[in-house]
Amino acid sequence: MTDDVRRAWLSAIDAHVCHRHEAAGDSCWCPEYDRMPRERLRQVQEEKLRLSVRYLYECSPMYRRKLDAIGMSPADVRSLDDLPGLPITTKEEMSASLAERPPFGEYTAIDDAHWNAHGWLMFTTSGTTAQPRAFRYTDFDRELWTWTDARALWSMGIRPGDRALLCFGYGPHVAMWGMLYALNRLRVPVIPSGGMDSRARAFALATYRPTLISATPSYALYLAGVLSEQGHDPHASGVRTIIALGEPCPDATRDRIRALWGDVEIHEFYGCTEAAPSCGGYTCGHALHFMEDTHLVETVDPETHQPTPPGVPGLVVITNLCSEASPQVRFLVGDVTTLSTDACACGRTHVHCSGFAGRADDMLNIRGVTLFPSAVEDMLRRMPELGDEFQIVLDSPDRRRERFRLVVEARPGADAAAVAARVEEETKARFDLRPEVEVVPPGSLPKTEFKARRVRDER
Repeated sequence: MTDDVRRAWLSAIDAHVCHRHEAAGDSCWCPEYDRMPRERLRQVQEEKLRLSVRYLYECSPMYRRKLDAIGMSPADVRSLDDLPGLPITTKEEMSASLAERPPFGEYTAIDDAHWNAHGWLMFTTSGTTAQPRAFRYTDFDRELWTWTDARALWSMGIRPGDRALLCFGYGPHVAMWGMLYALNRLRVPVIPSGGMDSRARAFALATYRPTLISATPSYALYLAGVLSEQGHDPHASGVRTIIALGEPCPDATRDRIRALWGDVEIHEFYGCTEAAPSCGGYTCGHALHFMEDTHLVETVDPETHQPTPPGVPGLVVITNLCSEASPQVRFLVGDVTTLSTDACACGRTHVHCSGFAGRADDMLNIRGVTLFPSAVEDMLRRMPELGDEFQIVLDSPDRRRERFRLVVEARPGADAAAVAARVEEETKARFDLRPEVEVVPPGSLPKTEFKARRVRDER
């Protein structure tokens, strides 16, 4: 029974994948998928949703228990209208499954024997809030990642003739693995930088002159500084596209990246290890689109987890319609955004958003006021007298009051007292919070070489 269900699921996925792109320089990367009429898109989604629920019920013990607990069977899922009735899956549930059945839990759809025979790579979550959760992906998943990521890169204007520098360590985190395989498929050469420190990467960039670099927004800022320290002008580096991922990239950060790198296009990839490790989302130059033929995306109310309609902000929930190993149904990613079904200037029909405020897990509650670190980042990076690095420090030194401090670097020549006064004034005006501001000399704060860790909550 399991083998029959698996074959039906993989056949349905493969039937909606384009296989025409083996030749170098192919100029047709699936416009019919990205511009699919909404009526046809719904048909594809419903066919795959029905089979994915059946497949996950058959192959994931954790998911089978979840459906049994609410008295629901795969046969009850007939259309997208049934999606809100399916249970949401959280990171905490996955962590509990992992604790009960180490080392892989029961949240994915493959076992040891299948992965040993058909495995590709294993990835883990970062483990910043709990034990890292492992996800084993198969050779079938690799092909799906390659296709979806290549679609995204083509949409961003990446073409044969480009060459890429990927700023990551090729470790167990998803990061840019899919992008690497997609660049291979597009016949775009990659300059490897795994294991290099930032000075070596800057040297490689200046020497081999990639046209594309991919990095976290923080690292793109940092790498430009290292390049300048080596006597090279980032404006003259030849880089024309920067793909940012791993962190929010607010407008002020984009402006700083362009100020350092020149007239570059800045794009973003969107995904998560659990349910959208392949390219669930990508920017077209106007908005961030989700590939709705491969991933269903919803937003839900943070408290009730009830769906929120387009135009109303909520937490992102992803259903993966293109994976053998981890076809999660209604996984709560937790990023905060507002979805739109309005027509996009690029002509793509898939749902889109303007960006992400941050992840609900990262939201801070300070004296009853909630805010995202990315909002503080956007505010501070609009101040030209400040450097790129900052820290948010929260503590309660006397146990009676909560202290909110901002540690910022002033640029050379800036008046520290004036800087502190402006930061305090802007923070009060934007967030209705009055911080204590500490201004430190340039270069005092640790430089961000991967994902930024700018919040110290010591309360």
